[in-house]
Formats: sequence, structure tokens, C-alpha cells
Amino acid sequence: MMGYYKNPEETANSISEDGWLMTGDLGYKDDDGFLYITGRKKNLIILSNGENVSPEEIENQFAFFAPIKEIVVYDKNSQITAEVYPDPEYVCDDIKAVIQEKIDQVNDTFPAAKQIVNLVIRDKEFEKTASKKIIRSSAGK
Repeated sequence: MMGYYKNPEETANSISEDGWLMTGDLGYKDDDGFLYITGRKKNLIILSNGENVSPEEIENQFAFFAPIKEIVVYDKNSQITAEVYPDPEYVCDDIKAVIQEKIDQVNDTFPAAKQIVNLVIRDKEFEKTASKKIIRSSAGK
């Protein structure tokens, strides 16, 4: 990429001095040279204890859990909160308990700083962009 059209300031913020595009992706490289994307820098949660948490890393644990249609993880009062829109096909009287049970299972795989403490059940879908991506700022409203 040569830069943003007629926007040198944004170009300077997006391309490193040695010509690399700074995508904002976070990740790591393992011992075998494989790259893993764990989240986005702009979504990073920094808790009051200084711990950095990638919400996507937590959200991805629920990708194949059918009762959850949409999930957004964010910081609320220095605690990890999961806001969930249940799949209407799976809604039952105890949907919160069903989802909480899965959260408890996922929490057992994470250190304390990455564990979901609060669960909010939504009654409507999250707002989305034109490309159908959840607008993260619509969580907690």
C-alpha cells in the first residue's frame, strides 16, 4: 500500500518507517514460525491491575456453542463482562443458566484475569456495520 489518498497524516500513522502496513492486529509467532492472530489492538482490554486481555481470544471460545448467536466481551468496572444475544432457536426458560455453565467451563481454561465475571443477556442483536460486523461500542447499552 502506498498510502491513503490525499491523507498523509493517516498514511504516516499506518505505515512504519521501513514500509510495513500496521494493521492493528495482535498475535504471536510460535517456535515453528507459525503466526497466530489473537485480536485487535483497538479492542484490547487493559484491566486496573495492568493485565492486557484480548476480547476476541475469549469470544472465539464460544464460536461453536449453538445457544449463543452473538457475543461481545468487554471491561466493566475492571471485570470481564460477556454480553450475549442468544440464538432464538435455542432460547429456553434457563438460557442464562445454560450459557453460564458454558462460561464456567471456558473460565476453567483461562487465568483469573481472562475469566468472565459478569453475564448480560440481550433481547436484541448487536448493531452492525454494513459488512455485518458487530459494532463493539453497542455493547453495554
